[in-house]
Amino acid sequence: MILSILNELESNASRNFKIDLLNKHKDNELLKEVCRLANDPFTQFYQRKIPEYHLVYDHPYDLKWGLGQLADLSTRKVTGNAAIEHLANILSSVSENNAVVIERIIKKDLRCGFSTSTSNKVWPNLISDYPCMLCSPFDQKLVDKISFPAFVQKKEDGMRFNAIVKDGGVEFRSRNGKEITGLESLGLLFIDLAYGDNIVFDGELLVADADGVCDRQTGNGILNRAVKGTITEEQSDRVIATVWDQIPYKDFIAGKCNNRYEYRYNRLVYLTGRFPTTRIQLIETFEVFSIEHAQKIFQNYLDDGKEGIILKDPNSLWENKRSKGQIKFKAELDVDLLVKSVISGTGKYADAIGSLYCESADGVVKVYVGSGFSDEQRNACPSDYYDKIIAVKYNARIKNVQGEESLFLPIYLETRLDKTEADHSKDIK
Repeated sequence: MILSILNELESNASRNFKIDLLNKHKDNELLKEVCRLANDPFTQFYQRKIPEYHLVYDHPYDLKWGLGQLADLSTRKVTGNAAIEHLANILSSVSENNAVVIERIIKKDLRCGFSTSTSNKVWPNLISDYPCMLCSPFDQKLVDKISFPAFVQKKEDGMRFNAIVKDGGVEFRSRNGKEITGLESLGLLFIDLAYGDNIVFDGELLVADADGVCDRQTGNGILNRAVKGTITEEQSDRVIATVWDQIPYKDFIAGKCNNRYEYRYNRLVYLTGRFPTTRIQLIETFEVFSIEHAQKIFQNYLDDGKEGIILKDPNSLWENKRSKGQIKFKAELDVDLLVKSVISGTGKYADAIGSLYCESADGVVKVYVGSGFSDEQRNACPSDYYDKIIAVKYNARIKNVQGEESLFLPIYLETRLDKTEADHSKDIK
């Protein structure tokens, strides 16, 4: 029953269709719980892959029983090999269709193309948003309100992450709460860094190579393996963290920290100085006394081929929203869009992917992205892109020949496995 609903949801990409279908089954408490377990960022099952199992019962347990058994994984009542055995037993004890549903829950992907906001539209407040403070795009009105002396920090080009250190343990999450696994050695360093406190560290993950740091496409390709749970030990040991903030865990969960950024940053300087390691580094930071000073540093970064800077007001608070006190300066624009359909190529790419039709989260900005792909990426399976979030570089927001909002010279950058929602049109310059 539940799997058939999920399959029907997958069959139509329209958000309105999905909302209407979910509303039709609004009173189905089992479906509601499946959606919660799969999408709630604070419910994790700590399993990197689905274990081998065999359906063994002529009269299998029902799905409600199986979902109840998952609590032993999410609360870490069972861990390690015992957790793997427990999951295999759950999957073996239910019907084949219900085992598929549980597998999707464990992978945190119901494969039906709807987000947290869609679930909450049907069942208000069912799923908590994962806390994340974002920077504002450049806006002269916001820049004019910055208090000087201020901070200028290098804009890194990796994967945004949190290291959540709590009760002597640590877990890594992406910007939307997806678990990042396989970084055990780095995790031990963050436990030392927290010095016994419950802290959420905010920063960017990068991947080191012989020349320093990998380019964005190579590095994030490796980091996507950590999101999927397939990163190797050798790759994991090359992952480094650049950090720019630390927030008390209780404030992070509450969605607001009243400590000024200057205090939070200086505390971070103290912690990283107490436990120096090459694998956890402070973001490159400058104190600036005017906007002209900030612009000079910005230009120096551009001359060196870097992406840009973040200008930060020393008085800005940490809040679960887009900050008006932290502003991005970038030479090129990029945006995260939802792939709505995959279009076959022509000529040389007749049997491959030609372009991706993408939209903003609210469907206002629409664009076909056909540049920036390698031959390997063009020959990938269309399902590797469909209903996924991709990063797109572009030069300007324009209107196309139909008068619709679009983008000028869009170029594919990467698939964002760490994100489940596209950017809204109001945030696209």
